[in-house]
Amino acid sequence: MKYSDITGHRSTVDSLRDIVDTDHIPHAILLGGQEGIGKMRLARAFVSYLYCMDRKDGDSCGKCPACLQNAHHNNPDVHYVFPRIGAASKSTDAFLPQWHDFIDKHSYMPKEEWARAIDAGNSVPVIYRNDAAEISRTAALSSFAYRYKTYIIWMPEKMQPQCANALLKLLEEPFPNTIFILVSNEPDKLLPTIFSRTQRFNLKPLNDEEVAGILASEGIPYAEAQEVAALSEGNMIKAFDIAGEGGEIKEFSGLYMQMMRLAYARNAGGLRMLSDAIAAMGREKNARFLAYCARLTRENFIYNLKTPELNAMTRGEEDFSVRFSPFINYKNVERLMSEIQRAHDDILRNANARLVMFDFMLKIMMLLRK
Repeated sequence: MKYSDITGHRSTVDSLRDIVDTDHIPHAILLGGQEGIGKMRLARAFVSYLYCMDRKDGDSCGKCPACLQNAHHNNPDVHYVFPRIGAASKSTDAFLPQWHDFIDKHSYMPKEEWARAIDAGNSVPVIYRNDAAEISRTAALSSFAYRYKTYIIWMPEKMQPQCANALLKLLEEPFPNTIFILVSNEPDKLLPTIFSRTQRFNLKPLNDEEVAGILASEGIPYAEAQEVAALSEGNMIKAFDIAGEGGEIKEFSGLYMQMMRLAYARNAGGLRMLSDAIAAMGREKNARFLAYCARLTRENFIYNLKTPELNAMTRGEEDFSVRFSPFINYKNVERLMSEIQRAHDDILRNANARLVMFDFMLKIMMLLRK
């Protein structure tokens, strides 16, 4: 990965290049921003530039031994730390083959793909206390081949409290020539004391033109890429999902439509079966589905305003909304959105997903004909 491979984030690229060129590299860097905007791509490009033996025109060469090692994930002084499962039975090293395959195939880092890659099931991957112990052990050793030793921590907000406290000690008293790069989707969930000890870069979502350009480079017709970009909210994971066949948005769209049809028909038995099926998808996916419900409910309410320039829906969503949108109106929209938010919050608080989803759908059934 090189800086020339990065779309957008030009000011951050310039700043990261400058701290290497001037040899003013902080011991901890935080790349924060929403999922799917290329933070890990930027971290990898920074590492390539840091270790490159023949930098040219403000970029790594891609050909020297260090660049080739980074490209093939065998630089002995670059370490990845990431959420996983099985603290007692497996070490981080046990997941390295899946990790290397994942970041090569999914460089925008979709969490659900990583969960599938490690067979997480309903378990929520976390960064364990023994991961911090391993960082501390290896950080105390001399670097193997290069001046710097680097730790790239993906989703540090998933650290267990004991792990976060151990990392804080390392940031308070860093080892010489040791660099930590924290790549976070939710930097506000980090310990304030960790947050304050990093040089922070807040990355913004990609703009529609940048998203469309990436999609077009993947062979998607530019007119279609522009339509997808308008729905993506600057998130390449969402953009690829919308543009692809059988993606999560297509799945959620089908579930939403089925739920609303059953609710309108007051088919409580069907809603019970549907709620069980959705609950079985796992807690994080349930939360994403409810976020999707909020978006499409809002879009249906806006659709009634007869101002198409305010809507952002796929063709399939719009086809459904032509007939469905009249049932989302000023009489029920606030209550519907409130019930969606309540269910979302309950799921994230580890409430019983089957009960939450069924209760939510019964509330939808009662509100839909208001």
